Amino acid sequence: MRGLSYGWRLLMTALAFSLFSEGALLLTLVVFPALRLVPNRNGRRQRLARAIIQRAFALFIGFMRLSGIMRLSMSGEGRLEQARGTLVLANHPTLIDVVAIIARMPNANCVVKAALWDSPFLGGVVRAAGYIRNDDSGSLIADCAASLRRGDNLLIFPEGTRTVPGRELKFQRGAAHIALAAQAPILPVTLSCSPSTLTKDKRWHQIPPRRFDFGLDTGRPLALAELLPAETQPSLASRRLSEALQDYFSQTLARKESWT
Repeated sequence: MRGLSYGWRLLMTALAFSLFSEGALLLTLVVFPALRLVPNRNGRRQRLARAIIQRAFALFIGFMRLSGIMRLSMSGEGRLEQARGTLVLANHPTLIDVVAIIARMPNANCVVKAALWDSPFLGGVVRAAGYIRNDDSGSLIADCAASLRRGDNLLIFPEGTRTVPGRELKFQRGAAHIALAAQAPILPVTLSCSPSTLTKDKRWHQIPPRRFDFGLDTGRPLALAELLPAETQPSLASRRLSEALQDYFSQTLARKESWT
């Protein structure tokens, strides 16, 4: 039975990745070109594109659950669904993190690798959604802050890349710079995955011995004032804020591990 279960999940995982790629290509070639017929008053076309992506991602996560690849548990997801103009920060254990979060969050913006803009599968998707390219470090912080001021929900992974299993979190300061520039509320999302899968050092076909449990826990909004001491010097603010955020996520993950 274990062999049959493993074989089924491997087949379904292959199908899931195929559906993701083909779905992205369909959006790029058919759906989003059709959106050009929609008047683009006040960014309406971009918001429609993001709503379509949110629905597509929700269907993808639903397929992974229904096929037996993953089990999803969530808490506080209503905070994601109600977010407006919020900086959403999350740790990054797996390849599907961005999909799982955007599936629950309206009007989502995020920072993407510049290479994706030229991808035949995902290029049309990121362009239609108006995601922020990470190739211009000079304007990246300003672009992110402007997105939040427009009312977008901006998803950032402070680690900058997927977590290496077994290593402590190490946040870069980019997320802290954005938070300070925008003065936007921070919504922390703690992600967990057991057994570990879809990590940076594994291929898609290196699946775990059983269905993996994916946890998405949205905490209460955090104000900058409670993360930074009032006497913090401006020159040290980004460092202190990044350290406070890293401590928050590390302690939250440690508590979750102790409960399991």
